[in-house]
Amino acid sequence: MSYRNTIYSILLTVLTLCQYPNWAFGQEKPVSDTFFLAKKKGILGKIGKSISVSGDIPITADSGVLKNEESFAVFKGKTIRHIFIQKPGFNGTVNDTSKFFNNFFNDIGNRLHPNTSDKIIKKNLFFKESDTLYPALVADNERFLRDISYLQDAKILVRQNDEFIDQVDVIVVCKDVFPVGGSADLGSAKTLNFEINDDNLVGTGDRVALANLIDLDRTPKYGLSAQYLKRNIKGSFIDLSIVYSNINPAFNSGRRDETVIYIKADLPLVSPYRKWTGSYETALRFTSNRYLNDSVFESDFKYRYRVFDGWLGYNIGAKKHLSNAEINKRLKYLLSIRGIYRRYESIPKYYQTNYSSDYSNLATVLSALTVFEQNYYHTNYIYGFGRNEDVPEGFSMSLIGGWTNRNDISRPYLGFDYQRNYFTRKKNYLNYILRFGGYYGNQRLEDLSFLTAIETFTRLRKLGNSKWLIRHFLSGSLTEQINTRLNDPLRLSSIYGIPDFNNVNSKISFRATANCESVFYNTWKFVGFNFAPFGFANLSYLKESGIPIVKGDLYTALGIGVRTRNENLVFGTMELRASYYPRTINNMPVWNITFNTALQYKYNSSLVKRPDFVTVN
Repeated sequence: MSYRNTIYSILLTVLTLCQYPNWAFGQEKPVSDTFFLAKKKGILGKIGKSISVSGDIPITADSGVLKNEESFAVFKGKTIRHIFIQKPGFNGTVNDTSKFFNNFFNDIGNRLHPNTSDKIIKKNLFFKESDTLYPALVADNERFLRDISYLQDAKILVRQNDEFIDQVDVIVVCKDVFPVGGSADLGSAKTLNFEINDDNLVGTGDRVALANLIDLDRTPKYGLSAQYLKRNIKGSFIDLSIVYSNINPAFNSGRRDETVIYIKADLPLVSPYRKWTGSYETALRFTSNRYLNDSVFESDFKYRYRVFDGWLGYNIGAKKHLSNAEINKRLKYLLSIRGIYRRYESIPKYYQTNYSSDYSNLATVLSALTVFEQNYYHTNYIYGFGRNEDVPEGFSMSLIGGWTNRNDISRPYLGFDYQRNYFTRKKNYLNYILRFGGYYGNQRLEDLSFLTAIETFTRLRKLGNSKWLIRHFLSGSLTEQINTRLNDPLRLSSIYGIPDFNNVNSKISFRATANCESVFYNTWKFVGFNFAPFGFANLSYLKESGIPIVKGDLYTALGIGVRTRNENLVFGTMELRASYYPRTINNMPVWNITFNTALQYKYNSSLVKRPDFVTVN
């Protein structure tokens, strides 16, 4: 178990401890002081009152989901006269900027954390003054702002201009999180790993991070990792990331003996009405013997390779839709091409005569034609704790083709990727995936991969007259590989299997998985934190190649846990999870207790991806 404590975030947790839920959602309810210091006089009383307030978050279970662009539709076609930036401050909320409860600690919090400058916020807008207002474009921009990691939440308001009936004013309301954080991982009595980072460097939107490792069993005993991320260079929406690390976990052992030098430039498709998307990355990765004797290291773990990976996509007709006022036509066509080059300069001696796809050289050119249509709806209580969350509705269909050379074996590749997601009339959400692909070699189809998956989460419901809400998450998948030659076998430890399980040491060609999870959300805060207990069950059935379908093996996992998050702080949702495995393999313990702070807390809403092979693990 690892224990991670956010350095500056702990300070802000003490300083803000944190939010007054009654002002946060515009509810003027009497304060309920339950903390013993709240009854004290003087400074102790002020401290107690500021950290003991608990209140209700409004329940939106019956209001369902709202289409993002609906609130802007009445202003379609009008001219944007002025753009104003409004920040509710550390103790405010984007949903109601008129109500604040200033207190001793919130004042300190406002002074300590830097606000993102108005210039940076405007640089992240898709429109400017004197532009025509298109509801879908403004809605896309609102979603994009909410996805920025150093903003807790964002909302765009449009108001009729008092002087001119054909003009409007736009107010961009955005709330920063406290960006400075850190972590510490005491892995053992001989190991300490700690990091400090700033996700919004002096209000510029850039990120810097420095990680340090002290390991008494390692040579040398100290190592470091440094990252600099420059976001949205000159308003181009291009992000540039530079990383150096000599403490990276090696992919073949997990030990921190890999050195990586990494540069990546990324241009996401921030809106369906942008013309270009793509990325380029180059990296050098190699292991150094920091833990073992030379013979074992040379035989099993030494590697060095370089990788170049770039892709470019063109959104056909993106500008035409805007200029011809076809903004409501959400069907788009993306033409993309990708090149990959990976070259191993050294590999472990054992694998010089025994093939493993992990150490294979690769040269690939892939192209894809993608047809996609996407709208966004905002709701809450999916990964967040009452904050605005954007969920996509639409479809994406890609035909991928190209040529690949893996370990001097050249073959053409053809693949298909389809994804459909939508809300039902009962406001349940469904996401369906269908993928298949394969190669042609030795005068036959080979390395064929097939995956179909479905996931759903139910409508948010209130438990009686309590302050609790419940949502159920269900998913299932079927995966199969045929005529395997160079591909890796299917894994049990996979997002389409049971991720926390050790892998089965066999050639698995078929996998069926079912998962369910019930999450209980509270609508009150305890010293600034929301809590969400949950229970889960996972089931995965594996079958080796060449045996009957009924001769496979069944693996299960059962468990409970709790997640918590303070929406004011930059670090992610924290999760304490206890898992029970009725059947174990490879000396796994029956019980596993983990504490994780790297959880996703925003719904992955991207339907557009780079051309790629079918991903089944």
